[in-house]
Amino acid sequence: MGPLGRALIRADDATAKVEDHFLVVAHTLIAGLVVAAVVARYVFRDPLTWGQEFIVGLFTWLIFIGAAAAIRSRLHIRIDAIGGLFARPALSFMNTVSVVLGTIIIAALLWASLVNAADIAGVKTPMLNVEQVWFDGALPVALALLLLHMARIFVEHGAAAVFAGQLEELD
Repeated sequence: MGPLGRALIRADDATAKVEDHFLVVAHTLIAGLVVAAVVARYVFRDPLTWGQEFIVGLFTWLIFIGAAAAIRSRLHIRIDAIGGLFARPALSFMNTVSVVLGTIIIAALLWASLVNAADIAGVKTPMLNVEQVWFDGALPVALALLLLHMARIFVEHGAAAVFAGQLEELD
């Protein structure tokens, strides 16, 4: 593996650590805020008016970053009616076709999410009064991480492994 491949793996390892820490903190914050919101509403009769908006925004980040982490860990859901056919030597090129098409689709989604982020720049949320892009930014960040994770899997294990689940046999 060349220096570019090693740099890709180091970048992926670094982002993986940040992802994992973020997911733990986000889960903890969401659970704590839900409990605090229930106590505030039903015990103190004073609801956290900003709490639901913050929880939904944080949950959005949790879902999208979690999806990228699932691809990295190869724990994602894969429904593939013809994937087994690609194991045949005559059709193994289809694994590369799948990765190329998947990358094109993810890149198009990334571009569209960046256009959306530009369109909503300056729009404030009703309760927290922060820019909506702080919440909608979860999608482009997660898609970029997804592309990084896919590239690493491709470099280390080849095209067949990119969309394969952890429990699938690749040989």
